[in-house]
Amino acid sequence: MDLTLRTQVRSWALSALLASVAPTAFAQSTSSPLVPIDLERLRFTPAATDSMLVDTGNVLPEGAYRLMLMANYERGILLLKGSDGPERSIIDYRVAGWLAGAWSPTDRLELSARLPVILHQGGSGADSLVGISAPRSFGLGTPELGARYALLRREEGAPVFLSLGLDVGTPGGTASAFGRQQGWAGLQVAPRVAVSRELGPIVLGASAGVRIRSTENEPGRDFGTELEQGIVVSTRGKGLRAEVALQAAESLVERDIALELLGGVRMPFGGGFEAFGILGHGFTDIPGTPSIRAAAGIAWAPETATQQDVCRSGRSPTPEQCPANDDDGDTVPNGQDRCPLEAGPPENDGCPDTDSDGDGVVDREDACPNEAGVAAHRGCPEPKPEPKPEPVTQAPPPEAPSRLPTEHHVQFPVGQSTLSDSERRNLDAVADYLKANPRVSLRIEGHTDNTGPEELNRTLSQERADAVRQYLIQQGIESSRLTAKGFGPDQPIASNETHEGRSANRRVEFVTSTTGE
Repeated sequence: MDLTLRTQVRSWALSALLASVAPTAFAQSTSSPLVPIDLERLRFTPAATDSMLVDTGNVLPEGAYRLMLMANYERGILLLKGSDGPERSIIDYRVAGWLAGAWSPTDRLELSARLPVILHQGGSGADSLVGISAPRSFGLGTPELGARYALLRREEGAPVFLSLGLDVGTPGGTASAFGRQQGWAGLQVAPRVAVSRELGPIVLGASAGVRIRSTENEPGRDFGTELEQGIVVSTRGKGLRAEVALQAAESLVERDIALELLGGVRMPFGGGFEAFGILGHGFTDIPGTPSIRAAAGIAWAPETATQQDVCRSGRSPTPEQCPANDDDGDTVPNGQDRCPLEAGPPENDGCPDTDSDGDGVVDREDACPNEAGVAAHRGCPEPKPEPKPEPVTQAPPPEAPSRLPTEHHVQFPVGQSTLSDSERRNLDAVADYLKANPRVSLRIEGHTDNTGPEELNRTLSQERADAVRQYLIQQGIESSRLTAKGFGPDQPIASNETHEGRSANRRVEFVTSTTGE
């Protein structure tokens, strides 16, 4: 063999050797094989009695049921780091559908079922890792059966709703699509306890439990049994409802925790149907925790006879649901009560009385609610005595021309419409004048100062005008010659900044008119 032929043979042999070892030499690897696991972390309650996302311990009433269909989109749910350092997004997105339902066959017991279907999912980077193949894009998630039993119920007088629950993940998920655990044939068991309490228009709820499943040794971490907790704040009542929930799963085989914040809204649109939407954000890169989640769906929950009788004694509906009830026990029905959850007198529309100035006279009866006074003057300060005039030595002024009785201003104490004896004598003179002048008619105008609520002052001014009119009628003046009108504080004749000015403004004036023969 000559030199040229030997050189060509060595080149062919070297090329064949490089071709045989190149995939292993230049591909990246992981620390251990990737074992299929159940990546789904969304926890929701098919019954959705108070919350869609967290069990609150409040089960469906006997005979009630709810069916739902939901589409769920997740982003960034399975990241894997190769030996070269960078992370690959093995499953970057997943679109899943859920068919779920809940039913209460007997009192206190609720049964549920959930069936997730992985409609499509995909990622990148799996082919660049030795021994790792891309997950299947379609498959079945872990089907779950559940039961809840109510231990305490608010309608029976308990301080909270309290229940025990158990979910069982059954075999059937597609392992190659990361729809179930590989070990124990995919079986999972999740017991929990849930509690909640209504606080006016909202519900506070919490649940805690453990999800028991096989431990799978994944690259960089193990995946298995976890403690699961959830807390929620949700609104109650009919119409649009909203909730915010925090779901956490603390691993018992690794020192990490999955955390996701979720928000949801739901809106009924007739016939027992309800549309709902959910948004979520994960705060960790634990497998199955999405960086972003969006879900939407529709549910059907026709009312049963028990639900329709929500206002019956012992249950806990909202005041809006039962306007004829009296939730705070103050004798004012919810529909007429401005404060349906706080007891108050009927005179204050069912709201508790307040006393802003602390004088013992409640604001609704206080003519001076921002100025401490005495009950005898409707919560206003006692008037100061008029100063006695100093004696004068100068000659008396010339006698003023006589005034008509109708030019007199009838004066009143603070907050009162009662005529004093001196004013009755003045009104006797007005009555004599009217009897002597049968063609004269009077418009009787009542006024107040500006202390106290304006609406109360208008009422008081009308009461003063009516008191004067009634007295003149009692003295024999025809009612047709007398009209009365209250103007409140709108027409002062002196400054309300002084005691003397306010005293002058608390008056009744007369406006005369003359009719023909």
